[in-house]
Amino acid sequence: MKCKQIYLSQYKGTKCWRKNELNRNILAVTVIIVIALIIGGIFAALYFSTYNNIVSLEATSDEKWAQIEQELQRRYDLIPNVVNAAKLYIEYEGSILEEITSLRSQWATASQTEDVDSINNATGELESGLSRLIVVFENYPELQASQIVEDLMIELEGTENRISTERMRYNEAARDYNVAIKAFPGNFWASGWGFETKAYFEAQLGAEEPPQV
Repeated sequence: MKCKQIYLSQYKGTKCWRKNELNRNILAVTVIIVIALIIGGIFAALYFSTYNNIVSLEATSDEKWAQIEQELQRRYDLIPNVVNAAKLYIEYEGSILEEITSLRSQWATASQTEDVDSINNATGELESGLSRLIVVFENYPELQASQIVEDLMIELEGTENRISTERMRYNEAARDYNVAIKAFPGNFWASGWGFETKAYFEAQLGAEEPPQV
């Protein structure tokens, strides 16, 4: 039944007025619910996309770190061969060989901690020691003439170059991850999710370049 056109004072309180008022209330509630669902959907999408992005970046940085560890382990295994080969030719440079052996042991200890800063420091010390060893090698022509030593030096050089490359790749991945957990919107939830800043694997002062062998 259509509502008749009547004065407002007469219209209020009528059955038709109550019906229209109810419809308006239902419409208002519906609009509020729809808006809430849209906002909730946007929030949920942002929440889960941010989480998945950080997880992906963390996995990438962990993968790059694993590559560094692999190359560092390769160098660790190679050093005894270099030292033993050098002993055959170097008679009066025992101190540098002992130093390299000691630094190698220190690196092994640091690597067990899985702490990037500790490994970084130990790696820098070992790289500096290797650089000094190469300088000593240059004073012994017979060392440079040895095919065994030459092969070891080539292998060591390749390892050092790969370490330098993997260091750069890891630092890039760690930077992207750190930015994601510090910038909006990741900074709102990262700590609650248990994500922490990753340390960079920086070359130590005096060891910015890999030892030239």
